[in-house]
Amino acid sequence: MILKNLTLKNFRKFKNVTIEFPDGVTGVVGLNGVGKSTIFEAIAWVLYGSVAARTSADQIKRQSALFTDPCRVELEFVFEENNYRIVRGMSGKHLTVSATATVNGKIAATSAEVVSKYVQKKLGMDFKSFFTSIFAKQKELNTLSSMNASERRPLILKMLGVDSLDSVIKEIKSDKRNKDTLIERLNQDLIAESGKEKINIFKDEIKNFEKQKEEINQIIKQSKEKILNFKKELKILEKNYLDSKKEYERVSERKEKLAEKKTLFENKKKLQGEIKNLKEKLAERQKIIEREKKKLVSFKNLEDNVKSTDMRLNEIGAQIEKSVKKIEQKKTLAERIKIDISDIDIKRKDIEKLGPAAKCPTCERVLSDQHDVLLKKFEEEKRKYKEEIKSFSNEIKKVQEEKDKFSREQQALQKKRNYLQSQLREKERIDATISNISAELKRENAEMESKDKELKKIGLVTFNLKEFETVKKQVEVLYKKYQSSLDVFSGKKDGLAALNLDFEKKEGEKKLISQEIKNLKEKILQLDKFKKQIKAEKKTVHYLGMLSEVMASFRTHLISRIRPTLSSYSSDFFERLTEGKYHELELDENYNLLIYDNGNAYGIERFSGGEEDLANLCLRLAISEVITERAGGVFNFIILDEIFGSQDKFRRQNIMKALNGLSSKFRQIFLITHVDDVKNDMENIIFITENEDGISTVKIE
Repeated sequence: MILKNLTLKNFRKFKNVTIEFPDGVTGVVGLNGVGKSTIFEAIAWVLYGSVAARTSADQIKRQSALFTDPCRVELEFVFEENNYRIVRGMSGKHLTVSATATVNGKIAATSAEVVSKYVQKKLGMDFKSFFTSIFAKQKELNTLSSMNASERRPLILKMLGVDSLDSVIKEIKSDKRNKDTLIERLNQDLIAESGKEKINIFKDEIKNFEKQKEEINQIIKQSKEKILNFKKELKILEKNYLDSKKEYERVSERKEKLAEKKTLFENKKKLQGEIKNLKEKLAERQKIIEREKKKLVSFKNLEDNVKSTDMRLNEIGAQIEKSVKKIEQKKTLAERIKIDISDIDIKRKDIEKLGPAAKCPTCERVLSDQHDVLLKKFEEEKRKYKEEIKSFSNEIKKVQEEKDKFSREQQALQKKRNYLQSQLREKERIDATISNISAELKRENAEMESKDKELKKIGLVTFNLKEFETVKKQVEVLYKKYQSSLDVFSGKKDGLAALNLDFEKKEGEKKLISQEIKNLKEKILQLDKFKKQIKAEKKTVHYLGMLSEVMASFRTHLISRIRPTLSSYSSDFFERLTEGKYHELELDENYNLLIYDNGNAYGIERFSGGEEDLANLCLRLAISEVITERAGGVFNFIILDEIFGSQDKFRRQNIMKALNGLSSKFRQIFLITHVDDVKNDMENIIFITENEDGISTVKIE
């Protein structure tokens, strides 16, 4: 498997980057936390999905990305001479996952789950095996180095997946125990508490039920015969009942027809009486109308008299009102003159007091002769005012006399009008009486015409009361006969129903017994199945025992082969990395790491720290090689994460030199490191940096 390129969009800290993966040793360099390991996490995530992510789905997408921005990873690689392109992404508010896989430009799989299964099948390993085979961390190397033999051995076996055999063996043993428990429980189900086999008990119960069933069959047979006899009797009683009913209905029908005639006859007599009464009423009402009309002659010119009287009353009223106004006007004028006279008396008295020698209060000249002139003038004016008052009194008297005359005429006319009003009310009463009686005449005439029509419609009706009474008595007799036959028939019918109910009850008991027999037979069949199942389960237990022994032997054999294989692969890597200085690296039976020097095996603690680191690195590379071979795939790349640890510059350069010598074994070697001084020893550099917005970018040299 060769990596070609990787595109990240809104994945973790990466907004939109594309990385072309070169061959050879490539350093992935950057400060801690900028996203160096994220690149290879993205490779695992696009291949295997959520199982390869170190966080939940909502933390995979770049934090500051919009919810409308997609989160997507695209990976292109070559595997078994085919070009693969895997795309996996999350979109929408709910981060819906989608994926596609294409091979040589043709779609091979779609949907997230299907693509994950497709990749696992093609690469021949699950995510755990894939990750262990291509990804080596400094922590693992340190662990392999620092562990004692008892700790190192299970760790290596776990990395190689041998521990899964232990799980399989454990499951086989668990299955065997479960089968043994099942066999024991099934055996218990075959035996009753009494110690007797349930099958024999059920067979005895079936015999008892068969005996009961035969007894019920005899009772059912007797019931059928009894029901048959009841049905024959019921048929005869039913005929009697139906004949009685038919005769009763025939006579009842005749009675109904006679009753209809009786009703018509009575209605005709009633109508004739009502018509006679109506004629008498009409004649009487006509007499009243003629009598009332004669009274109206005396009221011939009544409306004209009322009208002329009202007109004269209005005229007199107007004259009286006019006279009252004149009197009031004259009285008002007289009062004003009296005031003027009073003013003259005051002025005259004032002049008399002043005397002739006094000055005029208006012009301030001495009055002298004007004093007497003024007094005479006042007397003259007073005399004229008194004459005017006398004239007004005479006019008021004259107008008052006219008013009194009109008032007397008004009283007389008012009495006349009251009389005429009483005559009008009498006339109106007579008119209303005539109108009401005329309406009644019209209504009663219409009623009489309607009744005449009904009478004609009835026509000639003959009714014999004696015949009606005779038929009525026949109906009563036949009804009693019909009711008696019905009671006998119903009683017999109820008896038959009771027999049928007993019959059905016995049939029900028979069915219950049959069902019980069926249930018991099914239980026997079930117990037979249990016996067969016990036999089959015992056979399975036998095979599980054999399989457990085989798997245990296979585990022992596999473990015995792993150590020599790891030693062989480790020796090959160690010889390459030390440029032939050391030819052999071995894991002993206790999984201690030994280095052969001039044909002699020495513990790793004898050698320098750099050689110890190389030995552990070779062992880790050998583990990856074994996992890859077991999966049947070929992976031409490996990822080494911070393998330099706390090594000095000299040891780091030696490791780099050694890794460059592995190019024939691994076409692509990726070193994730934050150590800057090893970049000169690498063929390619992928620089990872983070800007002030927290977005990581990639630069390839």
